[in-house]
Amino acid sequence: MPVKRFHFLAALSLLGSFALCPAVSAETLQEAVKRSIESNPDVRAVAHNRLARDQEVKQARSGFFPTADVEAGAGKDYVAKPFDEDLEPWQVRLGLRQNLFAGFSTMNEVDRQKARVQSGAWEVQSTADNTALKTSEVYLEVLKNEAILKLARENLTLHERIADQIRLRSESGVDRRADMDQIQSRLNLARSNVVVTEQNLLDAQTNYLAVVSHMPAQLSRPEVDEQLLPANLEEAEEQALAAHPQLRSANADIEARRKQDEVAKSPFMPTVDFELDQLYEEDTNYSSYYDEDKEREDLRLFLRLRYNLFNGWKDVARKQETFELVNEAQEIRNHTHRQVIESIRLSWRAHEAAKKKVEYLNQRMQFAASTASAYTKQWNIGERTLLDVLDAEAERIDAARQLTTAEYEGLYARYRILNGTGRLIPALQLAWPEEGAVDGENPPAQAEEPQPEPTRVSLNTIKVQ
Repeated sequence: MPVKRFHFLAALSLLGSFALCPAVSAETLQEAVKRSIESNPDVRAVAHNRLARDQEVKQARSGFFPTADVEAGAGKDYVAKPFDEDLEPWQVRLGLRQNLFAGFSTMNEVDRQKARVQSGAWEVQSTADNTALKTSEVYLEVLKNEAILKLARENLTLHERIADQIRLRSESGVDRRADMDQIQSRLNLARSNVVVTEQNLLDAQTNYLAVVSHMPAQLSRPEVDEQLLPANLEEAEEQALAAHPQLRSANADIEARRKQDEVAKSPFMPTVDFELDQLYEEDTNYSSYYDEDKEREDLRLFLRLRYNLFNGWKDVARKQETFELVNEAQEIRNHTHRQVIESIRLSWRAHEAAKKKVEYLNQRMQFAASTASAYTKQWNIGERTLLDVLDAEAERIDAARQLTTAEYEGLYARYRILNGTGRLIPALQLAWPEEGAVDGENPPAQAEEPQPEPTRVSLNTIKVQ
């Protein structure tokens, strides 16, 4: 009796533990992208770089403010002439400096750092959008390989069922021994295909783990609204050139280099400073030794102009350097322009090809299914062999596998187009990371019907491991 009671309580506690375990919920593509962006080191790195550039703007603005300094010192002075006595001098100076003119260097440096902040913000958007595309790729790869594994197992079940029937017919003398050998060969191939597809799924899950930082669980197939895609290739190119964040970052880099070139002009102009000094000292000047009151107190006001006449051609070389840096930034922008056009054209062509493939493979699938059904009926009346039925069913499963592959390729091509136009994150109803906010930028126009509030992606809550 105690033993039964013990087993009953153990079973009850086990059921209770299962009841308390949270159910594994399906993960949508939007959720996977959000988690991926929050934890991706590349996104976090460019976000920190963007925040660092904010501080560089503050550093540049410091040139608009005065500087205040305090100097104090005390020591021992062993004097031999003009008198023989040891002194103990001390000095305190309070200084204030305010630059009034520096060849517009401060203003241009502030503008340069602001342009670098804009460039960094666009870089955050570009990296986040590329991370979203990579997440979409591994997400779809898991779903595709799960579907292909299901077909491979269906194919194996079909081979096993027909192999059993042929074995019975061979043992009874109805079928030839060669048919049995053939089905065994094909059965082993089907088993091998299951092993291969299982390995492909494990690889896809590992890639998912590397990108999203956790294993996939109950993924759901996403769909892309065709209204989000451009109407044609020309419109896709226009959208890419107008909104691709990598290209906009390159344009901001050019502006930063131009402002740097303006800063390099400032050494060719004079600087004007206002200086105020309050001085307290004793025994620092020998002439005061003969005064009864050896302490000295001065207040000095200066308007000081400085103009360099020769600096070993350093400033000339610096100006030429910044000129070449502007040209470098322009060539980088031109290279980025080419990459953006190449990417959107390849993505669009892949999208068009996938649509045609899916159309043809759908027709193939229908004919293969019809053929398989007809062969089964014909075998029932003795007009077909089991190997004929197996061939037809294998053709149907292969058609389903190719159709599945083409459908996921087409789906990924749509995400590539959205990424190529810089709109993948908004298309997933996600907001850009806070560090990707760009001053003076309006959000892209949305459809007339109300849209759900975008999910905010924040990197501030990420803890460094």
